[in-house]
Amino acid sequence: MLAEPIPGMDHRVVAELRRNFLEPPSTLPYNLSRDLQYLQASTSGTWTYIHKHLQHIFAQERQGFFVEAGALDGQQLSNTLWLEQELGWTGLLIEPDTSSYRALRAKRRKAWISNTCLSQDGFARRSIHVAATPTDDSAPPWHVRGASYQYGINRSNFFKDFLRRADQTYMTTTCFPLVSYIIALNISKIDFFSLDTQGMEEYILKAVPWEEVSVRVLVIEIEDSAYAPRIIQYLTGKGYVLLDYLTDYIFVKQGDPVLNHLKI
Repeated sequence: MLAEPIPGMDHRVVAELRRNFLEPPSTLPYNLSRDLQYLQASTSGTWTYIHKHLQHIFAQERQGFFVEAGALDGQQLSNTLWLEQELGWTGLLIEPDTSSYRALRAKRRKAWISNTCLSQDGFARRSIHVAATPTDDSAPPWHVRGASYQYGINRSNFFKDFLRRADQTYMTTTCFPLVSYIIALNISKIDFFSLDTQGMEEYILKAVPWEEVSVRVLVIEIEDSAYAPRIIQYLTGKGYVLLDYLTDYIFVKQGDPVLNHLKI
């Protein structure tokens, strides 16, 4: 059906997404790893920085809805697991890499999961993704391929160096614009949108149907800081305030009650 791009609001696209690319929240107990090395890696990098901000932003705000694009295995470096476990949130976890997605399904998250990617425009399409796995012996058995990215995207020098030392595999992935998921799940508000798509962030943001859905808080990884001014300018024009940044940029919608809480 998706041999050629089709508008994301097309009923055929939404039906295809519902039928073949969305799995409902698990009703089984969590199956999270307790391995000490794994848990240490799960809170490395900028995770602590993001987590502290989310704790402050959402405090005791319960029953929210999140979207995390680039969900990995649903536990390692997850920006949404705390919201789900501690505050009773649910949402949507999007992960294009097939290996990471198998691990994500096994975690039994209480959110919708989808082995797809966010489209760079308003169309559903097939895309080639590259997954990279470290080739040295230091990679632990639970390592997830966090460098999965769309083929053809120019990477930062840091990741180019990583990719030269990694085993790269190629896969065909189905990508849907955010509007398709919104219609399929019948939602109109996203309380928290975590976007980590290894270089596609600017394109994905410009394809968001801002008039169709309210997005309150965004955390966006900007791998190459040279692109940051354009993204900041774009989101400022959409009515967002840049709260803080450290590779991951945190934006809050102007007028959102959470801004009053943050001032306090």
